[in-house]
Amino acid sequence: MSGRSFWLRFILLVASYAVLHVFGLLFYGLSRPFLNVALTAILMLLTVTLLLLGLIKRADKMIDAVRPGNGLRWRILTCAFVALSVVFAPSCPAIKAGLSPLVRFLFLVLVVLLCWFSYRRTTAFVGLLAALSMICRAPIAAAPIDPNHTDMLPLVLLACRRFLSGASPYMDYLMPWKLPLTYLPVIWLPFIPAEIFGLDPRWLSALFGCLAVIVLFRAFPVLERGPYAGAMKLLFAMFIFLSLDLQFGPTTPESVFWLALSLLVFSLSRDSDLGTAVAMGVCLATRQQAVFLLPLLVIYFFRRLGRREAMVSTALTVAVPLAVCLPFYIESPIRFFSGIYTRFGRFALQKWINDRVWEDALSFAPFFYEHGLQRILTPLVIALQLVLYGIALRCLKELSGLLSFMGLSMLLFLVLSPVIWPYMFTPLSILLAASVLNGLSPPEKGTPETG
Repeated sequence: MSGRSFWLRFILLVASYAVLHVFGLLFYGLSRPFLNVALTAILMLLTVTLLLLGLIKRADKMIDAVRPGNGLRWRILTCAFVALSVVFAPSCPAIKAGLSPLVRFLFLVLVVLLCWFSYRRTTAFVGLLAALSMICRAPIAAAPIDPNHTDMLPLVLLACRRFLSGASPYMDYLMPWKLPLTYLPVIWLPFIPAEIFGLDPRWLSALFGCLAVIVLFRAFPVLERGPYAGAMKLLFAMFIFLSLDLQFGPTTPESVFWLALSLLVFSLSRDSDLGTAVAMGVCLATRQQAVFLLPLLVIYFFRRLGRREAMVSTALTVAVPLAVCLPFYIESPIRFFSGIYTRFGRFALQKWINDRVWEDALSFAPFFYEHGLQRILTPLVIALQLVLYGIALRCLKELSGLLSFMGLSMLLFLVLSPVIWPYMFTPLSILLAASVLNGLSPPEKGTPETG
């Protein structure tokens, strides 16, 4: 990737994160469909441009040492951003506790010093950012769990309790309203330790979210060396303090899917066919929308491997979710299928229409709801995904193309899905970052270089 190409994609990625950050900051006060549609259009323009640039073959060798990766300006920018994010985040303990301006200023100075002296030691710096992000989530995790505010983690804990008692977790629960278990097994199974040891599940959820970001950025070695290391550290800080994750990460089990997706990217970057197949299988057993990514990975397998190896990898990918989900399906097939694929969709759609919560969505769905056209959203998403697969059959040849097509697939799902929640944009953020980070890695095998 040439220097100019990198900086263009870096700016597009930062701008995309900025849109998501603004949406997260304004989420509870939006309720203005026009503003949401405008933000959605901006996000789509930025991300589509970024991902399409990822499909263009690199014509230049990667620049190895043009400028110091940990330059002074990047150090200043990153330390200042982290300090401001930690001290002035809406969920920050300094704000929640009503600390005086002087104490808050001293806290700001302390964060700056910690970041400054750990900046050149990547492992220590990454660990510090993870610890600070957990501090930002502390007030959310300290508040009582209230199903009226968020019913996701209470539902997960009830499912774990049923599973540990030897009964099928796929049933209707009283929250006090009736709600089926809408999650695939891998999304709630990691919370069993919380039920066994009496831990607050929000801390586990926040930890999974932090691990997802760390795994993603450790998948590519640009945080430690190279001319763009400083920019990547700032990007890492922006990602881990993204307001969407700060607000919703501790209150949802979705961070399990974020971690699984990051592990998929990690396996792909390490050229591990076995790891990739298993990680994709885990994604399929974690979140329903992961199925849109499967055909793209299969195309990648057949383009990169021989037919036999590709078939084996594909079979293993499918075998993982079958092995995890089949026992639950056999035990209670109707409730399993209904809770995950049919009943919840109708329940959520009815909630959106009655409560008009779609007005707060970063999506084009408000336009369809306003004109009574919400029924065509699902067929439209499926049709566009099929078109994307057709293009991928002709154009997908390398990892850079796979990440770009996966990002486009996730984007189409998000902006046109009839039911969407803000935390579902984190997987898109992961794929966007992976696409840019992969561009900084050495050229893929078989990729010609010209200089």
